[in-house]
Amino acid sequence: QNRRNSQSDAVVLQAIRNAKGNNFCVDCDAPNPTWASLNLGALLCIECSGIHRNLGTHVSRVRSLDLDDLPRELTLVLSAIGNHLVNSIWEARTHGRRKPTPDATR
Repeated sequence: QNRRNSQSDAVVLQAIRNAKGNNFCVDCDAPNPTWASLNLGALLCIECSGIHRNLGTHVSRVRSLDLDDLPRELTLVLSAIGNHLVNSIWEARTHGRRKPTPDATR
């Protein structure tokens, strides 16, 4: 049972990683993000996950896709939202302002 669950969890996480826009960090566009903001429904690189963690859990609840066990409800949130939708909302009115890059300093 546990092995089957871990295999199905791996399939779900891979589907989340493969979703439109999720192959890059939602904030800085670093490739292959391995962290998630659970309440925002977005994937983050390790650098941006640290920034989100410093914002506080009232703003962003950060977990590792590789190290943490994510309950089914949270994987459903990540599957339903994703980076493309998140950025279409949060970056809708940035009026040409540039995003931070992966090598930007905090």
